[in-house]
Amino acid sequence: MDTDIPKTAIEYIHTLGRFSGKPGLHRIRALCAALGNPQDGLKFVHVAGTNGKGSTACMTAAVLQAAGYRVGLYTSPYLVQFHERIRIDGALIPDADLTRLAERVAVACESLSLPEGETIGEFEFTTALAFLYFAEQACDIVVLETGLGGRCDATNVIARTEVCVITPISRDHMTVLGNTIAEIAEEKAAIIKPACAVVCAAGQEQDALAAIRRAAGAVGAVLLHGRPEDCKLLRCGIVGSAFVYEGQGYTLAMPGRHQIQNALTALRTIEALRLRGWEIPVSAAVCGLARARMPGRLERLRENPLVLLDGAHNAAGVRALCAAIDEMLKMRRLHIVIGMVQDKEYETCIDELARRADAVYACAPAENDRALPAQTAAALAERRCTEVYDCGSAEQAIAKALENAAPRDCVLICGSLYLVGEAEKILRSRQKTAE
Repeated sequence: MDTDIPKTAIEYIHTLGRFSGKPGLHRIRALCAALGNPQDGLKFVHVAGTNGKGSTACMTAAVLQAAGYRVGLYTSPYLVQFHERIRIDGALIPDADLTRLAERVAVACESLSLPEGETIGEFEFTTALAFLYFAEQACDIVVLETGLGGRCDATNVIARTEVCVITPISRDHMTVLGNTIAEIAEEKAAIIKPACAVVCAAGQEQDALAAIRRAAGAVGAVLLHGRPEDCKLLRCGIVGSAFVYEGQGYTLAMPGRHQIQNALTALRTIEALRLRGWEIPVSAAVCGLARARMPGRLERLRENPLVLLDGAHNAAGVRALCAAIDEMLKMRRLHIVIGMVQDKEYETCIDELARRADAVYACAPAENDRALPAQTAAALAERRCTEVYDCGSAEQAIAKALENAAPRDCVLICGSLYLVGEAEKILRSRQKTAE
């Protein structure tokens, strides 16, 4: 690696680019082979889907950790620190390990003979680095979240899987994955490996479910179905939820009915692992779900006013967020800070959010060439909300919302994980300044 420019491993990784050539696994296969195929010595729970992937992965990892296993967790994107993407037993990869392994992966990249015009991209590089770290640290099992799609996603270089998990599928990244639910589901279901167990989240659209069944049947994988009617909701509020599933009580700190669905998917994943010989007591499932946290998912950052961050950024995710708003925030005046990117269904998302808002503060996520201009977001919000502010930056929008909000109000910051990560930094900086 060039140690002069850029100066850090993370800066170097960010120079590699989002897309690096023709879709396919040939680059990541070549890179992993040059590194000795560290992924081949690991066991995986592989998670794909449109919404709920990160939360389901986090919950599954928390249960496995509570059962006494050494658990790797690979997720994307990150909110505040790049290191969030690679964790073992909840701890972020140390900077020294990240730097050391980035040097090793960079050297391997230089040895590759790739098709003309193709290079190793950021996600491929990071995925290979994560495999090295998890193998070096002797993880018992790795919960591996796909980045985009499934078939050509760098994580799909793994040859074997204990359990494949498909969370709810909806329309997103259509320029890459396809224009219909069936096409998108086929891409995501391509992570299913021969003879593995497949857990499919309840409530999939019929076209998605049909595609998942075909993919499982084609390789002899065992498709496991849950029964949502076996879940009894006890409470669901902004501080979390409680429910009974198959006679056992559970609590969740992550609020929203959609998180209960993610928890049920995680519990079915744990049952699939038990059927494959993994020892995971019920007490570990109870403890793991209670401890599970995922930043940027109706995350509470402060009270008086209540400040929430949520990374919902597509139509299905925003519908789930709006259902939570309707159920848990209806007694509060709602100030929504919104910033989106242009390759999402932003008109639908802004419409749904703005009609629930008492005030909207439009901004554009910083340092993102796909950011939707704040002026465009404000104009769309004005169709549904009478009090709209075109704030330009996230910092201005958050400051204005906090200035206008009374102690009993709620400030909800949403529309993009990029915005949520930026908001985390802004709000924590404001808190330190106040202290």
